[in-house]
Amino acid sequence: MDDALELNTRRKIYDLVTKNPGLHLSRIAELLNMRISLAEYHLIYLEKNQVVIAVRELGYTRYYIKGEVGTENKRILALLRQEIPLKIVLFLLNNANSQHKNILKNIDVAPSTLSYHLKKLMKNGIVAVQAYGEDRGYSIIDKEEILRLLIQYKPYSLIDGFRDIWVDLTVE
Repeated sequence: MDDALELNTRRKIYDLVTKNPGLHLSRIAELLNMRISLAEYHLIYLEKNQVVIAVRELGYTRYYIKGEVGTENKRILALLRQEIPLKIVLFLLNNANSQHKNILKNIDVAPSTLSYHLKKLMKNGIVAVQAYGEDRGYSIIDKEEILRLLIQYKPYSLIDGFRDIWVDLTVE
């Protein structure tokens, strides 16, 4: 592995992906202020040398250091790296059993967009919906695991406007 990381550019990519698993190609290039083609070249090299793992899904290729992040956490981190799912998760951490209309008041998206992302979070086992009476409420399934991932990998730190959000989050 040391040979694969002897170039400074590859070392920078490795360090960035170590701290921020689940980043996609264009974000890596942007954060390192390099051309996408250059970042892609080095990521392909690192992947061929089994330093990083590329996970391709939904039009993105996300990168992880080999052996550092489990399969389940890769799936969760991929969602937490997206702005709207992250906003939903952060809201639900503080507001369990929230109805669609309450989430909508706090997250500036169209109702159909919110429904789409809630379904995606439910499909991936992050959010559950529970009926109580005629209403339905959404909650985080495993708060401790989500909090652990948020603390360890800080996916919100790379999204503009999220740097201060963590301070406002209070979890019992």
